[in-house]
Amino acid sequence: MLTILFSVLLAAAPMTVETAVQADTVDYIFYVNDKRVDPETAKIIKLSDIKTITTVKGEAAIELYGPEARNGVIDIKTKNGVTIKNKKKVTHEYVDLGLSVKWATCNVGAEKPAEYGDYYSWGEVKPKPGNTWTNYKFYKSGDSNKDVKFTKYSNSIKYGVVDKKNKLDPEDDVAHVKWGGDWRLPTKKEMEELYTSCSWEWVVIDDVPGFKVTSMISGYKDRFIFLPAAGYRNISNTIDVGSAGHYWTSSLTSVTNNYAYYLCYYYYNQKRTVDIDYRYYGLSVRPVCP
Repeated sequence: MLTILFSVLLAAAPMTVETAVQADTVDYIFYVNDKRVDPETAKIIKLSDIKTITTVKGEAAIELYGPEARNGVIDIKTKNGVTIKNKKKVTHEYVDLGLSVKWATCNVGAEKPAEYGDYYSWGEVKPKPGNTWTNYKFYKSGDSNKDVKFTKYSNSIKYGVVDKKNKLDPEDDVAHVKWGGDWRLPTKKEMEELYTSCSWEWVVIDDVPGFKVTSMISGYKDRFIFLPAAGYRNISNTIDVGSAGHYWTSSLTSVTNNYAYYLCYYYYNQKRTVDIDYRYYGLSVRPVCP
């Protein structure tokens, strides 16, 4: 599907990725230095600035980058000192459902509502190929769910360094870090408001299954968001894709600090609830703003 003309890599500096990649890569997603970028940005990178360029396809791409990579990934690493900024200005839309906060139309890492987006461990701001306790950002020690300890977000010596933090700081909130402004993860209370104040209907949009979440507030009943059933990541496996959604809140459980609150819903029984899950799991993120 993809052909890289390696001879081009030895060409003059004005040559770019676009000249080296055939046109049939239109549905690929691009990563530059482990950060997803829009194709326009990737294709203007000079080949003289590239250290490596790798393509991943099929099941391997899905395992490493998630379901959005099903058509393939072009992974670019630039030489030391070379930084790349998105050429396309990214704007993020929201829907006012008449609730206490406004809800984004897309997940973090997605460009449209019917895309799964990326998966993040709780408090982390970068997606990764696998999710475990030992590669978790705030991991301190321990090798099981019972004895793991943390360097941050703990209210008991049992769970590591005590800081009494039960909510993500802005620098650990991927919605705020990636999107800026007033964007952030929803709190447990805000997530509960979403599922109690809206009707939920299982639908398929652009071949992607998920829930259409429509406001039940007077004056806002014509407004909705779509939450794709992206599943979640554990170790290197993506689970429940197409049959369930798992979305982080910014709220840590106060008793067992190896868990944080998240929204989960399932197609098979139409059940939805705010529950708790291990912090290292890779879940979807749907931002909110005031």
